[in-house]
Amino acid sequence: MTTADTLLLRCREAARTHGHEPTAPGAVNSATCEVHAGDRIAITGPSGSGKSTLLRLMADVVRPTAGEISWPGLLRVPARGQVGVVLEVPTLVPALNVAENAALPLVLAGVPKESAHRRALHCLTVVAAAELAHKMPAELSGGQAKHVAIARTLATAPRLILADDPTGDLDRATGRRVMDVLFAAADEAGAALVVTTRDPEVAGRLRKRWAMHEGRLHLSPRPPPPAKEARRAPVLTLTDGEGVSTAQYVVRKLPEVTLAFWIMKIAATTLGETAGDLFAQTLRLGYFLTTIALFLMFVVTLLVQLRAKHYNPFFYWPVIVSTSMVGTTVSDFMNRDASSKYLAKGTTALGWGPQGLGLGYPTGAAILISLLAAIFVAWKFTGQTFVIRDIVTFRGEALFWSAILVSNTLGTSMGDFLSDSSGLGYMGSVLLITGVLLVLVALIRVPFVPNVVLFWIAFVLTRPFGATAGDYLTKPIAKGGLDLGTAGSSAVLLAVLFAFMAYGHFRDRARGGGTHGKIPRAVE
Repeated sequence: MTTADTLLLRCREAARTHGHEPTAPGAVNSATCEVHAGDRIAITGPSGSGKSTLLRLMADVVRPTAGEISWPGLLRVPARGQVGVVLEVPTLVPALNVAENAALPLVLAGVPKESAHRRALHCLTVVAAAELAHKMPAELSGGQAKHVAIARTLATAPRLILADDPTGDLDRATGRRVMDVLFAAADEAGAALVVTTRDPEVAGRLRKRWAMHEGRLHLSPRPPPPAKEARRAPVLTLTDGEGVSTAQYVVRKLPEVTLAFWIMKIAATTLGETAGDLFAQTLRLGYFLTTIALFLMFVVTLLVQLRAKHYNPFFYWPVIVSTSMVGTTVSDFMNRDASSKYLAKGTTALGWGPQGLGLGYPTGAAILISLLAAIFVAWKFTGQTFVIRDIVTFRGEALFWSAILVSNTLGTSMGDFLSDSSGLGYMGSVLLITGVLLVLVALIRVPFVPNVVLFWIAFVLTRPFGATAGDYLTKPIAKGGLDLGTAGSSAVLLAVLFAFMAYGHFRDRARGGGTHGKIPRAVE
């Protein structure tokens, strides 16, 4: 996995000459440069200055006649998908429709046709061309063909995208939209982006500017953006022609990760703890019956979420709550034995059926950690993204929810261990986990630590935070809790979660996108 400081490409005195004339049109003479992960680079210069030749050298399409080019940050050679190239004139296969063209690199690489088709449709959605999927290349305008070419490049999840004068043959408005989809594609793949251009406006949208003149490459930093540009939305700025960001419109099944997301996650996991205890202990249904009932509730909420066509907070968060509730009772069933140590005062038995396996926290945690690791290994081998806002396939979402269910069960075990057996007590455990979460927040800006890893660690840790916080709210004062009761605490947490879901729902509707938005049309 690349990080922000990963060196993807290095040119050392690279040259490509035509005959014996190092300054002949199109030649490159002694170019030295580096491209890092996350770079956004414009290479400017007049026609014949060598821009396109340099890009072909970077793509390993042609070899240097002097010097060397290497790709130290890439796992495979560029020709096998790590570098994606977008040509000035798209080269779509006339006999294939748009979806088949977008899937072609994957099919040629041996990916099963069904998987390649799903990936192609996702990439077409990212570049706002999903509605073109069944059209033939002859039916497309120049701008639409560029969109499809970018989707085809994105299909292989490149680490470096090279675009050769992508707006040169387009009018200004269409060119802007093509650049929008290039930014969206680079953001989707987490790829560096290098664009050759003669247009100052296009160059001004990239963070770095290099210049070619008579075959020589001159590196120079991009000047500070004007105040108007500094206030613009971040990289994903695909527009529908009316200035509305299609980050709202790209069909997604899972939420954006914001501060509100984490507040809702903590509220949902804490509610899972208090509600699980409410059914199993307060209402005395026991761990066995409660686990069966809550698992059925999880299945129902999950089916609703999986059948949804887009993200809806009223579908997504009930699944999180149900996985937290199931995790609470499954953890208790695995680790406890329904002895008097775990029963409320005056309670001699809990419900019907076996009331615990009595494995204990270490054994239960080892089983859950192994299961969670197996899920992530399977996830890795399927090639699905770990970035939740980019999960749009059924397989990716199934893996996501499997990981959530196991991690919430593991988190409950961790929280109960800290609260019951570590000696820290409820408040001490809450403070400990809060400290760890703050460390993860501080690590976000550390370039060599992948943010996706930090996300998943934080996602798992919010569950023991919820477990210990829930115990702190509900347990008797004599045991270090606030004795607010499982019913009252659950009602308050449910109200908080519902308020945030309603806020997010109506905010998306007010923006005209999000849960009810449509995918904008590709360029006509």
